[in-house]
Amino acid sequence: MDKSEVYLDMLFWSLPHIRNIATHNPLARLKDRSTYYESELVCQFHLLLKYKSFTKNDISFLNSRARWYYENCDKNKSILYPSQVKRISLLFAMVPEEMKGLLEWNGPCC
Repeated sequence: MDKSEVYLDMLFWSLPHIRNIATHNPLARLKDRSTYYESELVCQFHLLLKYKSFTKNDISFLNSRARWYYENCDKNKSILYPSQVKRISLLFAMVPEEMKGLLEWNGPCC
């Protein structure tokens, strides 16, 4: 699995979830904040899917959006959280050695 496949897998789960919640009545949508977390996670994927290899955009994503998602969301806020964290971990494992020094955190602990 390469980085693009991981990003596409994240989108594969996030977009239908966001669409599904959007079909709920307004009160249900207000109560369910999961779409906020999921949309924040995937909102800049158009920049990340452009290139097959890792770029500074990928590092920026891992340092900012992925970290924010990991630290602010949890399984009670989004049903997708555990699987998205696994995908974030996969991305951390794929970072080339020469770019690991640009990472500002070690990634998800588990």
